[in-house]
Amino acid sequence: MNKLNVLLASTAFFLTTSATAAPVDIDTMYVDNASATLTIDSLFSTLGPYTASTGITPPAEITMGSFQDSILNVSSGDFSLNIYSTSGFGASAPSGYVDGSTIDVDFSSLRGTLSYNTNQFDFALWPLTTTLDYGTYTPLDSTFDIGWTDSLTIDLTSFFSTTATLDVDLQGYLTTVPIPAALWLFGSGLIALVGVSRRKNYSLS
Repeated sequence: MNKLNVLLASTAFFLTTSATAAPVDIDTMYVDNASATLTIDSLFSTLGPYTASTGITPPAEITMGSFQDSILNVSSGDFSLNIYSTSGFGASAPSGYVDGSTIDVDFSSLRGTLSYNTNQFDFALWPLTTTLDYGTYTPLDSTFDIGWTDSLTIDLTSFFSTTATLDVDLQGYLTTVPIPAALWLFGSGLIALVGVSRRKNYSLS
């Protein structure tokens, strides 16, 4: 009986602790502040950096597992950037997880429409090799701050194209996918069995 108690207690402890310690999938990211910094390489010098930043009320939503025609827009007097996600290029829908204070995302389906110098450019905002330059998550209030860098080609004139760098920063808060109730019930049931077993052992002694 003692071995059974140990087994039940160990299983219940594993289930309840792993549910909180393991990575948890993100459900929705609510972006209430976004910024983008554009730096353009020209023939003899660098243009910029130009920065567009905006607070977003109500927050823009990035829904994991879904494609969205328009997510958010940032603009300045120099350029504007519209961010959206699409299945049109074979990439999977946005996904991500948090683990303690760590956050990671896969935004391979995100694309940007950049308006600059009277021209518009549609490009992959998260190429396949992209990773976060930084990412912080605060479990206490579920806030996050993530940023990454993208490279693209833009037209300065009708006959001259050049490379540019775009630094994107998103801040806000998020919700996670709820832990299945069945897992909590199973763990609670095991704990209850341990308690009943211990009471029986105490009565018999």
